[in-house]
Amino acid sequence: MRKSEEEKLAEIELKMKQLQEKQKRLKAQIKEKERKQRTRRLIQIGAIFEKWFELESIQEAEQVARAFHESVKSNRDKWKQIPVQSSNEKENDD
Repeated sequence: MRKSEEEKLAEIELKMKQLQEKQKRLKAQIKEKERKQRTRRLIQIGAIFEKWFELESIQEAEQVARAFHESVKSNRDKWKQIPVQSSNEKENDD
């Protein structure tokens, strides 16, 4: 039996709705993944900052960050050229 034009249209609309829902879910997954990556990065950066500056509070971190802000900002290219050895590599060398 052949489908009427109305049935074909309803079928297409249903598929469109399903695809829109799938798109919505995928966008949410991407956003969640990006959020988790950002959270991980913030934790790692905070841990490095705490380790090297021996910080014990958020207030101390804020003070150190403010103190170094202008220096880092004005010398960003110079700072990027400094070779960095990860903490794991450094511990293995000791």
